Amino acid sequence: MSTYRDVFIVVGATNEDAALKKTVRTVMESCRPEDIGEVRVMRSKTASPGCIAACEEMARAYPGKVTCVVQTRPYIGGAIRDGFDAARSSHILLLPGDLALELSVVPKLIEEAKKHPDALIKSSRWMEKGAFHGYSPVRKCLNLAAQILIRVLFGTRVRDLTNPVQIMPAALYHAIDWQELNFPFLVEMVLVPLRLGTEIREVPAACFGRREGRSNNSFLQTALYLKTVLRIRFSTPENLLK
Repeated sequence: MSTYRDVFIVVGATNEDAALKKTVRTVMESCRPEDIGEVRVMRSKTASPGCIAACEEMARAYPGKVTCVVQTRPYIGGAIRDGFDAARSSHILLLPGDLALELSVVPKLIEEAKKHPDALIKSSRWMEKGAFHGYSPVRKCLNLAAQILIRVLFGTRVRDLTNPVQIMPAALYHAIDWQELNFPFLVEMVLVPLRLGTEIREVPAACFGRREGRSNNSFLQTALYLKTVLRIRFSTPENLLK
């Protein structure tokens, strides 16, 4: 059984500036200091000058708590895995650096993880109406269709299966044989624990379209999600572990 001690937070950054600083400051100011083990900003080798400056400013503002590291593995999934591989906390949490999700959900996720330390505690954009802001109707409908498809494939009632902003036990993360390095890693983070039978508890959260920087996702990357979904669904749980 797991026990909640603190959480290691990975924030991905490439071309965010003000949004990244707001993300870090909000987390540090809204959460209890003892609940946060470290906030590690993983930035790409091609990060914008403004992003690099924001990373360094946050590391100076919160010495010993906020670190900024340049990723070594390629792509977004590689950056996240670089960060989580270094986790020494009892739990891990992924956060976007572009304010894509309401940050008030972070302390709620932590409190739920304290009550259910063995579970995967994830944010959910589909628990309450009106949670999507700045999303086109087409994009929202496509996301809903993806949720329904994956829900049927995995036989689950989990509402949000494509959003990886979640807390999981670090021991679970380190036990899994992760395969993806690019955007499909985001869905792999949710579906592998689900396939392994991990309890998943959801906390409602609003989400927002990108307001700063640019997305590095593409239609091709989104299409590749399906390949990852099918691989995980038809793998035995044993083959998903190291």
